[in-house]
Amino acid sequence: MPAAADVVVIGGGFAGLSTAWTLAKRGIRAIVLEREADIGMYASGRSAGLGRQLAEDDATSRLTIRGAELLRTEFAAAWSPTGGVLTFDDAALAQGYLERAARLGVAIETLERDAVVAMWPTLTDLPIGAAIRTPSDGVIAVKELLAIYATGATIVRGATVTRVEPAATGATVTTAQGAIAARVVVDAAGAWAGAATADPALASYKRHLFVLASEPVADAPFLWHLGARELYLRADHGATLASPCDAARIEPTDQQPDLVGESHLRAVLEIAAPDLADAAIVKRWACHRSFTPDRQMRLGRDPDRPWLVWAAGLGGHGATASPAVGERVADAVIAALA
Repeated sequence: MPAAADVVVIGGGFAGLSTAWTLAKRGIRAIVLEREADIGMYASGRSAGLGRQLAEDDATSRLTIRGAELLRTEFAAAWSPTGGVLTFDDAALAQGYLERAARLGVAIETLERDAVVAMWPTLTDLPIGAAIRTPSDGVIAVKELLAIYATGATIVRGATVTRVEPAATGATVTTAQGAIAARVVVDAAGAWAGAATADPALASYKRHLFVLASEPVADAPFLWHLGARELYLRADHGATLASPCDAARIEPTDQQPDLVGESHLRAVLEIAAPDLADAAIVKRWACHRSFTPDRQMRLGRDPDRPWLVWAAGLGGHGATASPAVGERVADAVIAALA
């Protein structure tokens, strides 16, 4: 690890690596400090890879729309153009998404219930009050995307950051491997964002993902149901990846799947897809999703510390938004260096 660098990024997940990749394109090589032996070990590497553009609000959707645009072009090797379907219990909730798509210029199609069930025949009892298809959505190959981003950074692994303190020019970053002086520090530490600077912690939630021994219809778009009981599904190499969209509040750590998560999945499927409810589970895992108090991503320069730039609180949209996050945070870093 060098003794000094212009830019030090804390965290080797989507936020940190996309920032480093974008900075490298602009002629600035960042040092990425990753606590683990590999990149993307927590939220990023355990993502379902759903390239969903229409998010819960306009601000997040602008980032996911721009991110998907870049994924389809600059990162096409990590993108599969499957399309995506959002279904809703309540047609009134769907109306908000329809209006958001119109405001932000996302081409969509409305679907009848029969069309949704034709794509996902196991969802015989899913309570569908409305459905929207976004043909330009897709699925992201998470490991491939992280590997592309990693080409833009010098990564120091096993470098857990314990403290970041202001210095005469920038800050001193103390790690398990020693200290490094930085003109600018990017906090992209995921669920641990803010810990090294003694800032308030983000709210972290545990989510389970499962791969079921059930073969979906060929070329089916991913499906995300929004309502009282959320659920998402996508094809996964001849099987079905599913999540009950659970959200148990937890402390940041290496999340492991548990029986509560499996029971939650079975309960959701028993209502929405009885034929799928007893499918064998061939793989299971759990991850973090981390949020700021207002559930908006924290991106850009800190108002009180000119050497600190945030890339945190991606709230489960990190895979799709990451190229746009990298652009926005890189702009802030360059402004801080000026």
